Order: sequence, then structure tokens, then C-alpha cells
Amino acid sequence: MDKRAKKAKPYGLFAMTRHMVGIGAKKKPFYLIFFIGLFIMVGLSNTAYTFVKQVFFDSVEGLVGGREQVSTVAALGMVTSLFPVFSFLVSSLSAVVLQIFFKNAEGYMGKELNEKAARIDPLVYEDNRFLDQINKAYAGLQSVGDVVVSMLMILLNQSVYFISMAIYLFTIKPMLLIMFCVSFLPSIVGTVVRKRLYAKLENKAAPYRRRYEYFEKCISSREYVKETRLWRSEGFFKKMFGKNLRECTRLNWQTSKRVRCVELGLRSLTLTGYVGTIIMLFYYLSKGEIGVGAFAAVFTSLDTLFSRMNELFDGQIGSIGRAFGPAQNFFAFLDLPERQGLYEGTLKREVMELKGVSFTYPGSDRPALEDINLTVQKGETLAIVGVNGSGKSTLTRLLTGLYLPTSGEILIDGRNMEEISPKALYRGVSAVFQRYQSYKMTVAENVGISEMEKEVSEENDLAESKEGIDRAGSKEGIGRTGSKKGIGRAGSKKGIGRAESMLESTVRDALEKADFPMDSEKLTEGLETMLGKDFGGIDLSGGQWQRLAIARGLYRDHDMIILDEPTAAIDPLEEADIYRKFAEISADKTAFIVTHRLGSAQIADRIIVMDAGHIVDMGTHEELMQREGRYREMYHAQAKWYV
Repeated sequence: MDKRAKKAKPYGLFAMTRHMVGIGAKKKPFYLIFFIGLFIMVGLSNTAYTFVKQVFFDSVEGLVGGREQVSTVAALGMVTSLFPVFSFLVSSLSAVVLQIFFKNAEGYMGKELNEKAARIDPLVYEDNRFLDQINKAYAGLQSVGDVVVSMLMILLNQSVYFISMAIYLFTIKPMLLIMFCVSFLPSIVGTVVRKRLYAKLENKAAPYRRRYEYFEKCISSREYVKETRLWRSEGFFKKMFGKNLRECTRLNWQTSKRVRCVELGLRSLTLTGYVGTIIMLFYYLSKGEIGVGAFAAVFTSLDTLFSRMNELFDGQIGSIGRAFGPAQNFFAFLDLPERQGLYEGTLKREVMELKGVSFTYPGSDRPALEDINLTVQKGETLAIVGVNGSGKSTLTRLLTGLYLPTSGEILIDGRNMEEISPKALYRGVSAVFQRYQSYKMTVAENVGISEMEKEVSEENDLAESKEGIDRAGSKEGIGRTGSKKGIGRAGSKKGIGRAESMLESTVRDALEKADFPMDSEKLTEGLETMLGKDFGGIDLSGGQWQRLAIARGLYRDHDMIILDEPTAAIDPLEEADIYRKFAEISADKTAFIVTHRLGSAQIADRIIVMDAGHIVDMGTHEELMQREGRYREMYHAQAKWYV
């Protein structure tokens, strides 16, 4: 496994509970305190109900023997009959408060999960073991809530009930407590067995679940439907979907069968304890060692006592046993290592040096790049060319800092890339990748998503403008401006719209540089036109989406930019024009162009020729054409297609 893929420490029940309760204490402290009080009250009320029944039954016996008044017995009877109503109301209220509290806590934990996914080393997405781990983490999010809710039910409700009931039974007869404790043992064993079996199940089932979810997507998602229908491959995907679903189901059934067999044997032992407790009660009553009230109270509470025991072990602890494995996967994901660079300063990127850089993808035994040595000066435009699989795209990922070298070092202004925080490393870097994203958002949002800080900055400017208008519109403002005309100037719509128009102008400028057709009749609402039919918008051609992706890269403030073959759907003449514009825009910036079309590479100051993970040649177009090398061979091979 990759050295960055250290195994995370397992989270225990109390650590999970502490984590989620800590979140709740910060976000909803009132609900936390309120439901803790309610749960403790519910636990105590059940034992109190048993004690009240004992007093009531003793008073009835006293009434028969002439020792109690009718009014006293009636009052105790009223209290006894109202106790279940009180318990029901408190239980219902506690359930509502608990649901509100944990829905909020789960929402925050979902945010935690997404933020973590954005912070971990991007390299993990190249490792199928991590993809399984991510799948298990998202599946485990709901399980965390189940575990913690069950844990709090045990700590605040069940524990309070059983401890108080144990004290009550001990005061009546210590042997009753011992018999009851013995009845607990089978359930404890069952809990341990369930926990282990369900944890093993999750680890075995996750890869099959991820596969059948993927094949389901191949059958039904918009992304795949055209090819799936054209190739008539639904049958194949259904077969693969069914195969993995059946295996997942088989593992679930196998585990459930084992759990049920264990539970059947253990329930028999619990039943023995139940019957033994009843026999012991009759024995103590016949010997006069306990009164009728105590006998009746305990006897009528046995069903509640054992049903609460079943609820504890089959309900709360059973839920923990089923959900604990998936919940651990959630916390294991949160513990995945992140990039540790500490330098947060601004990088000038005057010089970038790659010294003996090699890189191997997780799970591969062959380097994608090997012994790369390269020095890049600020303001240079470099083209990277080579056949498929030569390492071009991998090199760009290292240059952007998305990936770190397996060996060797990359220096930016003399500072090792591994020492730089991802935030500082990505600042001032833009890219348009071969597999760009087509976001189902407006045209403006599709462009602006590459630099959200710019939009926030403009919104702050707009807020300040409005604040200034409010000040100018006050009496104090009138005094300062001296006239309504002054107020009008300060509060004009022109002033308000300045920040908005600046943002719009920047977006339009990026679209113009990418030759995106803003005058198209399809863009009925201009920059606010929704793209993607999923949400009632329009669709674009492949070439238009590519131009939009290029505009997105140009919109981002950058000192270095990479175009990684983003023009596949654009014809060669248009592509050459885009690259010429790109060279002009990037005149004072470091730029990398990855392309298959060698004619477009001529605009570069230097051309890097790659083959099998190595830099095999480097120079200008003219220099490379004069040499008997890989570049001239590829150039002449391509030229034949245009003769």
C-alpha cells in the first residue's frame, strides 16, 4: 500500500459518542441538555412505577385486612394508573427532541465527510482500495447516528432503569438480583458475536456493492444511456449488476443466518432465567420472605423487565452490532492522512525545478514517470507531446501539485513542493483537463466556479456599496452631501451595479478569449442561461462545452496554467487559433500545453518530447525537426493526414 495510506486507528463506541455529542453540544446545546434530562427521567419512571405498584398492592392487602382507608387506596390507584400515561408522554417528547438533535448532528457530520474528501491526497482516488473505503464511509454515515443513538439510549435510559431496578430487587431479595444478572449473560454473548459477524460482512460486501451501484449507473444514468442503447449492452450490464447484487445478498443472508442461529440458542437460556425468576418469587412468597405487594409488583414487572432486556440487546446493542462496522469505516475515512505541507505563503513561481522525479500509481509496479529532470522559468510556454501512455498527463498533475513524486523532488523557487500546503500550492494555478466537467449550472456559474473567491470579493464590494448608500440616505448623509442630488449620486443604481458588472465583464472576457459563441440564439438568457437538460436548461455541442471549460481555466487568476488536451472536439484550424490566443494571454505567465497535434506545439518556447515515462528530447520546433528523433518521426506521420 502507498506510504500515504496508513491504516487509521479504530474508533470505539465512546469515541464515536463523544464525537457526535461534541458536535451537538456546539450546534444544538439546548436540545442536548433537554433530551439527556428526559431520557434519565424515562429510565427512572419505570422503576418508580414498579415501586408505586408495590405500595398500591400492599395498600389493597391492607384494605382487605382493615388496616388501610379506601381513600388512601383510591389515591394510590389513581397515581398507579397515571404513571403509564406520564411515561408515554415523556418517552414521546424525548423521541421528538432526539430526532431533531441527531438530524442536525448527522447533517454536520455529512459536511465533515465531504470536507474531508476534498482535503485528502487526490492520489487516493487512483487506488481501488481507497474507492472501497470511500464507499464504506458514505454508507457508514447513517450508521454513526444509529450507533450513537443506541449508545445514548443505553447510557441515559436503559442503564438508569436497570441500575435502579437492580437496587430495588436487591432490597427485596439479593437472590432475585443474582438470577436476573445470570439471565443477562446469553444476551451479552450474542452481542459480541453479532458485532464481529456484521463487521466482517461490511468488509466483504463493500466491493460488490460498489460494483453493482456502478453497473446500475451504466444501465440507467444519462451519462451512459446513449452508448448503452446504441451498443445494445443493457443485457451485459444487467448481468454484471445481478451477479454483484447476488453476491452481496448472499453475504448478507449468510451472516443473518449465522446470527439467527446463535440468537435461537441464547434465547433458550434467557427463557430459562425468566422461568427461574418466577419460580423463585413463588418460593419466597410461600415462605413468607416477601410480601404480597412485592410479589405482585415484581411479577407484573417481569414482562417489562425482560422485554427491556430484549430491547437492550436485540434493539440498541443489536443495532450497535449491525452498525458498528460501517460506523468505524466513517471514522476511519476521517482519519485518512492529509497533505502535511505547512508553508502558507505566496509563491512567485520564478523557477520550477524537477530533479530526478519518478512517480508510480498505487497498485502498479511500473513507474508512470521515471527520472524526470526539468527546469522551467517564469513566463515560458512549454508544449508536452508524446504518444498515449507516455506520461504527459501524469507530468501535468505533478506540475500542478495534485500528485507528489514517489521519489525525487520538485522545487518551486527553491522550496520543496512537499513542504507547501495544498492551499498555497494551488493558489495561482489554473488548468483545463482533457476530461473536463460539464456542470449543470448557468453559463456564468460554469465559468466562475474556478475562482469562487473572486465572486465573494465582488459580493463584498457590492455589500459595501449598498452600505454606503444607506449611510448617504440617512440624515447624517444628507448633511454631508448637502443636497438630495448628492444622495442621488451616492445611491444611484449605477453605483450599486458597478460590482455586479465588473464580475459579468470578467466572465464575458474569459468567454471571448475562448471563442465561446455568446451570440448564439440558444443562449436566450445570456450568462444566466441554464445549461444541461437535467434542470430544464439547454445542451451544448462537444466543442462548445470544451470552449466553456477553457474559459473556466482562463477566468481563474493564475501565474501558471496547463491545457491538457482540452480541444479534442475542436477542428485543427480552430484549435491552432485558440492556442495562438492562449500564447498571447500567457505571455508573462508560465504555461504548459499538452497536445497530440504537433502543429499546435510550434507556438511553445520549448517542446518536451515524452516516451514511456521519460523525457527523450527537448527543444524548439526547428531544433527538433533538425534532429533524427521521436518528434520529427511523429510530425511527419501526422503531416501525411493533411496532404
